[in-house]
Amino acid sequence: MKNIYLLLLSFFLISCSFNQFYKDRESDKTDGEKIPIKFYWELRYGKNPDDIYKLFGEKFFEVTDKEKLVKLMKTVNEIGPVEEYNLAKWETMVVKGNNARSQYFFMYNVKRGTKKTEESFTLEKNKEGDIKIVGYKVNRDLLNE
Repeated sequence: MKNIYLLLLSFFLISCSFNQFYKDRESDKTDGEKIPIKFYWELRYGKNPDDIYKLFGEKFFEVTDKEKLVKLMKTVNEIGPVEEYNLAKWETMVVKGNNARSQYFFMYNVKRGTKKTEESFTLEKNKEGDIKIVGYKVNRDLLNE
């Protein structure tokens, strides 16, 4: 009988998932924010658009093909060049353990010439451990122009 209890206990422990959950840690913010900073640096100073596209992950391209991204970048650049960007909001969630995942959200107020946009990034860490953009959204207030 004792062996059966030990066997059941070991099955129970094996089937359990052990995870550590971290929300909005400053260190995770620092890790994730490197990608939007690199994105804006490439927009301002970069010469090769492929360097921007490398920041986007596979999940992004499952929903949006590269031609749509090229069109979006062209449209955004027509609003004006990035002069200034300031972090307005951020959230992070990192789970370590059996069900590991890392998700990041950053929203920036961006000054593009005389226009202003609100740009948000959703990022995830991929299997290789690289943080990639999986969502990019640009809002522009046309009423206040």
